[in-house]
Amino acid sequence: GTMITPETKDILEALSYIATIVGIPVAILVFVVEKRKDRRQMEIETFKDLGDQYVAYLSLCLEHPDLNGFDPCCYGEDAAKSGLDAKTLTLLTLLVTMLESSFVLYQGHRSAIRAKQWQGWHDYMVDWANRPDFRKAWPIILRSQFDTDFVHYMGGIMRDNEPKTTA
Repeated sequence: GTMITPETKDILEALSYIATIVGIPVAILVFVVEKRKDRRQMEIETFKDLGDQYVAYLSLCLEHPDLNGFDPCCYGEDAAKSGLDAKTLTLLTLLVTMLESSFVLYQGHRSAIRAKQWQGWHDYMVDWANRPDFRKAWPIILRSQFDTDFVHYMGGIMRDNEPKTTA
């Protein structure tokens, strides 16, 4: 057999220590990153589940307007002044909920598929921002709770698409 020289043994020992010193922090980092991914995934699942329940509720409100499950009176005088009826406000709230979901799930993600998905949703938001009924409903619907980053983003789209006034 081959004899390991003391120098080789020292080098192997040093490499072993280096592997331990580097390996433990790397293992901890990998663990932390995985835990964050798991937590983010749980947050997304919770967001989607609650969003699905809210959409189901609003859909029931559309199917049964006689039950007053979605009462525009809770939106105050602005709802009455807007001229939008309860059904339209319910439908547009459903739409905003869907747009919020697309924002939370796609905006800012790096994968090519998600980036393409996001561009389509962004364009859809711009289309709606140009509709007068949506523009009337937007400040009324905002009294509900939506993701603040989404509200800021959509608010920017609304400002960028202000109807041009001719003097």
